[in-house]
Amino acid sequence: MTSKLGGNRQKQQNKTANKSKSASSQKSDSAVVAKIKQIAPETLKECSHTLPADSDYYRLQSESHGGSNVFFNQAGSDCRFNLVDGKTGAMYLATSPETAMKEVFQNKSLIESDLDGYYMGIVTTERDLTILRSSDLIRKTSLTLHDLTTSVRQDTQYLARVVHHAGFDGMEYPSNVTTEPCFVLWHGDPSGKGMVKTSQQSKLTDWDFSNGKEVADILVFELGISVEED
Repeated sequence: MTSKLGGNRQKQQNKTANKSKSASSQKSDSAVVAKIKQIAPETLKECSHTLPADSDYYRLQSESHGGSNVFFNQAGSDCRFNLVDGKTGAMYLATSPETAMKEVFQNKSLIESDLDGYYMGIVTTERDLTILRSSDLIRKTSLTLHDLTTSVRQDTQYLARVVHHAGFDGMEYPSNVTTEPCFVLWHGDPSGKGMVKTSQQSKLTDWDFSNGKEVADILVFELGISVEED
């Protein structure tokens, strides 16, 4: 599974517009899309939640990219809530550094030196953001948690486009590897100008975790991710 909360930015940028357009133009006749089509605009509004300005979230990425942990990927046809419309980018954020790591490193084989190439950042909202809370949407509609965590990207991306078209800045959804809340935000500028900024960045191996543990120990003993010695 391709990481959503970080990874190689250059590879994301190299995805062609034709691939994105092809993915977005595909239509799905799935039961999930049928459920989404039945959701009234008023119901979406009832699921609205505000992320206040100056709220902090976490994003892990490979390389420092000039000290910025903000990147709205306009391709990403393999990412759950990307719009793949060729003009609007998506960025995924976690509410803890542990979830950010689990999302990026799940199903990867790591050696300790690999960790030196990753950077953890705190991304801060610059204004109040209007978010759709998926737990409210599940409670108020026939959608299920499985519908939101399915690997069928046509279904989840269709929901993302509906939510974005309704005027939301993003969505809150549960991580399917830790169950903690995560967020997807949408923006037309890859830099996220006026929406979010990088407040802090450091190499993952230098990150100051609240429990004082080293990153390799957290990955192995708390997140179940194998890290081999060099």
